[in-house]
Amino acid sequence: MAKIAKGTILSFCGGEWSDRWTSGPYNVLQDFDQKEVVDRCRSEFVKAYEWHEPSEDGFAAWLELNLYIEDVPESYSWYVGSYGDFTPTIADEKP
Repeated sequence: MAKIAKGTILSFCGGEWSDRWTSGPYNVLQDFDQKEVVDRCRSEFVKAYEWHEPSEDGFAAWLELNLYIEDVPESYSWYVGSYGDFTPTIADEKP
């Protein structure tokens, strides 16, 4: 999928094995081509910060600042454990 359509719910993921992560969800505010926004982000970031590439979370922030995406209102991220240990955090429980 090279194009992402307005109205899509989008999340980002990265890492490998134990450092795998996901961020989002985000509402897509306008249609965009993945390669075009990556190229634009890289060119603007390198101009501003010389030789540095944007980070994974910096890319999501750049998309938000340029009105491609916005946080999904009324969403919730629920921590349910790590390393095979199913230990969901319950919001109202005291440790």
